[in-house]
Amino acid sequence: MDQPQQADRVSGPSRAAEDACARIAADTAPVMLWLTTSDRRFEWFNVAWELYTGHSVDDLRRDGWLGLVHPEDAERCAGIYATSIEARHPYVLDYRLRRHDGSHRWVLESAVPRFDGLGEFVGYTGSVVEIHERKQLEERLAERTQALRLAERRQGAFLAMLSHELRNPLAPIANAASVLRTLETGSPVLVRLREIIERQVGRLTRLVEDLIDVTRSAQGQISLVAERLAVDTWVQSAAAASREALERGGHTLDVQLPERPLFVRGGPARLAQALANLIHNAAKFTREPSRIGLEAHEVDGRVEIVVRDPGQGIAPQFLPHVFELFAQQDQSAGRKPAGLGVGLTLARRIVQLHNGDIAAFSEGAGRGARFVLSLPLAGDAEGDAAPDLDGPPLSESFRVLIIEDDDDTREALRLQMEMWNNEVRMAATAEEGLRAAAAFRPHIVLCDIGLPGMDGFQLLGPLRTQLAGQRTLFAAITGHARIQDEARALEVGYDSFLVKPMQPGALARLLRACADPGA
Repeated sequence: MDQPQQADRVSGPSRAAEDACARIAADTAPVMLWLTTSDRRFEWFNVAWELYTGHSVDDLRRDGWLGLVHPEDAERCAGIYATSIEARHPYVLDYRLRRHDGSHRWVLESAVPRFDGLGEFVGYTGSVVEIHERKQLEERLAERTQALRLAERRQGAFLAMLSHELRNPLAPIANAASVLRTLETGSPVLVRLREIIERQVGRLTRLVEDLIDVTRSAQGQISLVAERLAVDTWVQSAAAASREALERGGHTLDVQLPERPLFVRGGPARLAQALANLIHNAAKFTREPSRIGLEAHEVDGRVEIVVRDPGQGIAPQFLPHVFELFAQQDQSAGRKPAGLGVGLTLARRIVQLHNGDIAAFSEGAGRGARFVLSLPLAGDAEGDAAPDLDGPPLSESFRVLIIEDDDDTREALRLQMEMWNNEVRMAATAEEGLRAAAAFRPHIVLCDIGLPGMDGFQLLGPLRTQLAGQRTLFAAITGHARIQDEARALEVGYDSFLVKPMQPGALARLLRACADPGA
């Protein structure tokens, strides 16, 4: 009879032994533990709590624990605590708890309700763990994130202002060069000077456009008009846009296209801009006159365009950063930095907006580089060819009113429009513009939206009232390229939005639109 009793004693610990083990585990746990009764009274804290706070369970009855909570957190904690108990729900909250040395430290408290065998609520079981260092790190990260966002907004505002200030002088220079073209007959010197002006204005304009576009793309403000685009047409457009950079370096572009026509879907101008940036990059970082390769081929329902150069290559440590904004590889050989470090960033962002990507590869310094642009293929059907809207203007003439406060821009626009046999009136302020509109009755109004006093947005309403009863085309002109400016201009009622410096082709399209309302 004694044998089974002995077996029972050996088979497991007694209840007292279990309680002792539980007590040891609770008191040696690396977290603070507590129990409450159903009426919210604290009935037990473990040793970790007493050591951390310097208070025993006898010191803290009912809600006396709130006296250890930082005053700024006490009301929030009390509300969460009371609401959770009333609903018998678990809760998690963080707050600052006063430590035994008097300092307040961030802690994380978690609690769950307890129920007996009959389902009756008997209190809460909770734990408290210090998270002070983690909380401080989170706060520093939040402050850093806020500072970065503020810096990004300021950068965007600065670049928008910079583009406006640069576009204003570029506009009259570009238009003056266009007028010089009509006066250079028989004068090689004038031809050469005009070519230099146009080339340098083009380079400056490209730098400004890249700065603005990379900022707009980061803010999700680049709008795309997608259409089916033949890959060979896309490549030819990018190659034509890169011709000057290639010729300047003495490079030759070797293009290999697949025999079967391939098509993608996207914005032709933006995709050509992205690919041209890759070609420009290859030309800039290849010092000696060389052959730069461009090869397109189909891979698993996508088109891959590979731009390969034998130039200075990319160091392994810089390769992961090659697409970062303003990133410049260290050029210890003394060569000045090429560009602003925005071309590759912009190219990749444009391609990513088309559900594609660009990857960079290099075997190291002096061993060339390879950029692979990948896009999903569209169907094989031929797309409609885009009409040529950049040709010469119609022979028909129009009355054109130019409202622009910058003297050089106003004069250059006048010369351009008069060269195309249009009759022009000019105004430097909104008030002058209203008087000129009443007397001149223009077919086209070119209005700067940045006028002093009454700006171009405010002026449009009175202008339309002044010219009621006749068809007039209103075009907003500005040095800003921000999407919000264009959206606002179209929203208030402008028919067109032109960004300085205005190319002759853009003005020609405006004249075509005036001649043909359906254009």
